[in-house]
Amino acid sequence: MSNPNLKLHIQRDQLTWFLDLLLDEKEIFQLSASTGIVLDVDRLYALSRRELLVNLTDVFLGVVGTAEPEIKNSEASIEVQVSQFLTEKAQDAISRVGYMEISEIETFFRTSEVLIEGGDFGEVVWALLSDERSAVVEHGYKLLNTTYESIEVVHTNGRADLASIEQLEEIGSRYADDLEGEQQQSEVPDPKIGHLEQQLADSKADYTSLEQKHNRLNQQRAFLLEENKGLKTRAEAHDGNEKRLKTLEQENQILREKVAQYIEDTTELQQLANERDRLLAEKERMAEQLKEYEQIKSAKEAFSTDLKLVEEAIYKGHQGLEDFQTTLDSHFDILENCHQTARGALNQIRQTLTYLDDTQLLSEGESPYNLTTEQPRVGVFVDVQNMFYAAKDRYGRRVDYIKLLDLIVGPRYLMGAYAYVVQIPEIDQAPFLSLLEHNGYTIKSKDLRLRGDGSAKGDWDVGIAVDVVSMLGSLDVVILASGDGDFCPLAELIKQQSKRVEVVAFEHNTSMDLQQIADQFYPIGDELLI
Repeated sequence: MSNPNLKLHIQRDQLTWFLDLLLDEKEIFQLSASTGIVLDVDRLYALSRRELLVNLTDVFLGVVGTAEPEIKNSEASIEVQVSQFLTEKAQDAISRVGYMEISEIETFFRTSEVLIEGGDFGEVVWALLSDERSAVVEHGYKLLNTTYESIEVVHTNGRADLASIEQLEEIGSRYADDLEGEQQQSEVPDPKIGHLEQQLADSKADYTSLEQKHNRLNQQRAFLLEENKGLKTRAEAHDGNEKRLKTLEQENQILREKVAQYIEDTTELQQLANERDRLLAEKERMAEQLKEYEQIKSAKEAFSTDLKLVEEAIYKGHQGLEDFQTTLDSHFDILENCHQTARGALNQIRQTLTYLDDTQLLSEGESPYNLTTEQPRVGVFVDVQNMFYAAKDRYGRRVDYIKLLDLIVGPRYLMGAYAYVVQIPEIDQAPFLSLLEHNGYTIKSKDLRLRGDGSAKGDWDVGIAVDVVSMLGSLDVVILASGDGDFCPLAELIKQQSKRVEVVAFEHNTSMDLQQIADQFYPIGDELLI
């Protein structure tokens, strides 16, 4: 890593001073030997530190006529070797500068006093000059020039000690002695002597300029003292900020505890709100059930009124059939079928009327049973969907509805068995429904309804309740084939009418409340599964 513009921005004496500051005697001798500036070993040991540094500087800057004629490497090659040597020496500083931003570099390397005290001024400056960022390189030149103008500045315990004038005179005397020694010890060509004399003259001129710089450095020292006062003020402010920070941290901890308590209170409030929503939903459901019950009651009253009208119509139709029986022999079969249909409807109406009469007799203390029937009248109501999914989920099997009907009815008189089915479009239930019809069941079905949110609804809870209530007058025993706890209000209503209610279902799928209300509970076992 090297800076190709180094020759354009640094002076000869400045580079000699920089190398003298950066390298020790061993490194100077090693670099002079490796670059081949002097091939004669005896000659190399005879040269002083100053002479070796001047030779390195001249070859590096390409000053014609200053290098030994026996140099085996070109000036460009020597420049590369010197640059590589300095880069290896300043590797740590190069790594550190490479990770820093330009603003950090300008802050930390604003002056050279700390770097000189730490002994790493040369490495840091070379790292700045070798950086790929132009702003960093410019700051390196600026730091080098500023420090060169204040030669021999050393900071101790926060104040600058300047080199004395006597030391500067000693430096000039040392340069003069070096020149005299060189003249006495070796035979130097005339151009070399002239060059050394010129160096001596330059050193004397430097001595004069150093006296002027001494005054400027005193001014800089005063400025640094003022800056030190400002830094002390900032340090005191920093201490105050740290105390304030500790206070804020304590307040922050208190706020965190309050936030944690607030979150806990919010959680409890949310739980209470959820419980309130659940209770409101339960209230709405109960209100909906009460509303349905009122509708059933109103439908029953309207049904009684319509019943009388239907009875009158049937009576008139019966009379008409008798009047036209002789003249309509050819249509006898058709009329007979109509007559049978009308008779069935009439029986249903009479059964409802009997229920009403039984209710009145019950209020008067008389027995509601039909004296013409030796056995109790039984009505069976099967919730097919409830039974199907209970058997499938627990056993992976199906209920034998034919055996079920025979078992629960027994020797009693069966008034009717009703199977309530929800039709699903994707499933063909026609064979199953046909089997039920051929074995004594009356099928009641409805299609599965899809809601707008994508969910589906299909149950017969209300339909079963309406049918039970409408047939309750003609029944002594109501058998519910379902474990749904929603039938608890219906079971209580049946018992209030002095009727017997029996429940047949899977024990694991039956509401405990429904089991307790029922007069008899038949648990379904393996004997009723296929």
